[in-house]
Amino acid sequence: MAKHKRKRRYSGPDITGHVDLNPGDQFQTTLNGINDSGETLSEIRGAPVEVTGGLPGEKVVVEVQKRFPERIVAKVVEVLEQAEERVVPECEYFLTCSGCQWQHASYDYQLQLKQARVQREIDKYQSLSQVVVDATIGSESQLGYRNHGRFTVGKKDDGGKIGYINAVTRRFVKIDRCLLMNEQINKVLDLAQDNVAGQTQMAIRAGSNTDSMLIQPRMNLSHIGLVTGEQHYEEEVRGFRFRVAASSFFQVNTSQLSRAIDEVRDLLELDGTEVMVDAYCGVGVFTVLLAPYVRKIVGIEESASAIEDAGLNSKDILNIEFVEGKTEHILNTLNQHIDVLLLDPPRVGCHPDVLDSVIKLKPEKVLMISCEPEAMARDLNLLCSTGTYNLETIRPVDMFPQTRHVETISMLRLQG
Repeated sequence: MAKHKRKRRYSGPDITGHVDLNPGDQFQTTLNGINDSGETLSEIRGAPVEVTGGLPGEKVVVEVQKRFPERIVAKVVEVLEQAEERVVPECEYFLTCSGCQWQHASYDYQLQLKQARVQREIDKYQSLSQVVVDATIGSESQLGYRNHGRFTVGKKDDGGKIGYINAVTRRFVKIDRCLLMNEQINKVLDLAQDNVAGQTQMAIRAGSNTDSMLIQPRMNLSHIGLVTGEQHYEEEVRGFRFRVAASSFFQVNTSQLSRAIDEVRDLLELDGTEVMVDAYCGVGVFTVLLAPYVRKIVGIEESASAIEDAGLNSKDILNIEFVEGKTEHILNTLNQHIDVLLLDPPRVGCHPDVLDSVIKLKPEKVLMISCEPEAMARDLNLLCSTGTYNLETIRPVDMFPQTRHVETISMLRLQG
């Protein structure tokens, strides 16, 4: 479940007010590092500048998009001296829609940046700082990999048009084709364009390995051959077909999910005798695909719709049990010894009570899958700083090419 963290509202002094720059103004600058939001950094007369579309070391001309009390936000409009890692973006909407931050960076460089991002978070904690983060596992597909798109429907003059809202300017950008989406989603986007007036949002989920599709909300689009308002769709992973409710989470990169399952299984070194718990199990993908390698596996999930799907997805598999409820409420009440614990929490990380339960229950192996490096490092530190667990491996997996986001697999083993 990918629950987004709320950005902290800035409450400090105005450190940009002395700079006489407004949206549309341009200036020349040299870029240095990249921040955790994936933007390159610069400054002008002591005021911090975040620049979209640049790479460290480049000399560029930038255009101001917005000024905040704590930073100026700008985008590259001309590259005067380019970095070796720069490539030509394939998308016509690059820098306009703000969805793909890194299309201008070579894919090898994107993988290096993600590895470095995870390493920075790990190095903040003494209990973890001895660990060197593995190289990021790249995605077979760097475009066309997403099985889920959430779009904005324009208002007023843009009524009925489908696109995205620029994260900085908050302006609507009509999108006729998104290069991150799989072909089925782009076909729907093409058909529905200019036909959804009166809506505010539109979500399309389409199986990358099936012909199943889900379009929300319910609309009358039968005249263009589209059925909307379905409550479920199906995706196939490693020969298993998974039903997914409209409200349930599923990884957007199906092929890379399959690769992540291999990594998890290899790191856990399962021998078939273990009792395993899959916490935050969603619709049961890891539960189902790891069941052949353990004696018993228990999935915990708070979403009623996801638990219903998980039950259907695991029918006829006899060594699986699902428990509905919050992991922080359920984990400590399981009346059995746990050998292996898989934690796949939302973006905000594990609830403190979950980590307390882990330390109390002491499973021999704990494997954490995280989509937010900051929250992951915080949780790993809580498990390792007590001396209870030793962090053996941290392995980033690129589920989200062309963006700053990264999934990370961490393997811990009980000490002593």
